[in-house]
Amino acid sequence: MLQSKTDDYSETIALIRQCKSFLDEKKAEKIVALDLMKVNSYLDYFVIATANSRLHARALAAELQNFLRGRLVLRYMPEIDTGWVVLDYNEVIFHLFLQEEREYYNLEKLWADAELL
Repeated sequence: MLQSKTDDYSETIALIRQCKSFLDEKKAEKIVALDLMKVNSYLDYFVIATANSRLHARALAAELQNFLRGRLVLRYMPEIDTGWVVLDYNEVIFHLFLQEEREYYNLEKLWADAELL
């Protein structure tokens, strides 16, 4: 049976909420999810969180990859020894920041028109 766009949307939103809870359990801070589909033609969702150290950011990235294995396909992940780790799962892009980098890049302000999930 074919799934409708509404079913896909509902499943993705449910998965994003699970990811937010997962990141919270792993001590990530200030976790937000943005629905970018109404404000951008090529991005769907961002999940943004703050790690308390580079080691914590690397651990969050690794554990998030394990959590999402079999649910989403990782398209891209650059070197993760920086203050900004990006995990691109096509429809959902995760941004794991150190506090200083998060304040500097301020994605929430950049995408202020996006709906919070």
